[in-house]
Amino acid sequence: MDFSDRLKFLRQKHKLTQGELAGVIGIKSSAIANYESQRNEPSFSKLIALSNYFKVSCDYMLGVSDNSLRIGYGDFVNETADFIKKYNLLSPAGKEDVLEYVNYLLYKQEQYKQDLNG
Repeated sequence: MDFSDRLKFLRQKHKLTQGELAGVIGIKSSAIANYESQRNEPSFSKLIALSNYFKVSCDYMLGVSDNSLRIGYGDFVNETADFIKKYNLLSPAGKEDVLEYVNYLLYKQEQYKQDLNG
């Protein structure tokens, strides 16, 4: 997906009209229509405003990545970003092992809470 497709997808996913989205970031609705029809591209500041509103990365908005996580934008602490980078290096079997272990840890945590509340 390129920027125009991604913008339209996100706008429709959030059930916004072009005018409503334009109002959120302080531009005219015709600007959103022009972005979606590839007649114009947003300035960096408008791209950032759009990515902030939809809580996705600029790379995702631009179609550079299909990963919408905003690592480095304050939504995640550095250790979480580091974990995600390492997780993405794992094989599918390794990722499955990590998820099983996380589920085990969550189970243990829940059991501990239940024991405390007796």
